[in-house]
Amino acid sequence: MEKNYDVLVKDQIFFGGAKDAEAAFEQEAVDVVIDVRVQGLTSEEQEAVSYSYKHMPIADEDIAVASSIQHVAKEIASSYEVGQKVYVHCGSGGGRAGVAATAVLIELGLAHSLEEAEAAVKKARPQVTIRPKMEDALQQLYK
Repeated sequence: MEKNYDVLVKDQIFFGGAKDAEAAFEQEAVDVVIDVRVQGLTSEEQEAVSYSYKHMPIADEDIAVASSIQHVAKEIASSYEVGQKVYVHCGSGGGRAGVAATAVLIELGLAHSLEEAEAAVKKARPQVTIRPKMEDALQQLYK
């Protein structure tokens, strides 16, 4: 089966698009799927999925972007630290999921600068593009 998602931390943290959450769950034995889109699954859709689902949106509002990024990164880091496998996704896997991946590398101490974290994320998933508002929030948090 083709993998359209990518590995952030070997055997533990994966990221990509919403449509690949089920595949990541099945192929990687993921413990929790974290959806960072503003609009998550409806309650009916949540009941239909076979995995543990958490909706933790990365905000669009300037005032909430940095805190929402940090909240998601800390949640992923704590799941990682207790040995859980995590799949993080946005819509396509090229925006918010990349932002969350960048932040979590710093939170875990796996990258020592924002530049190093962004380079690692883009190496793992080349289609990641961090929009200016998200970049500003990352700078505010991790510079």
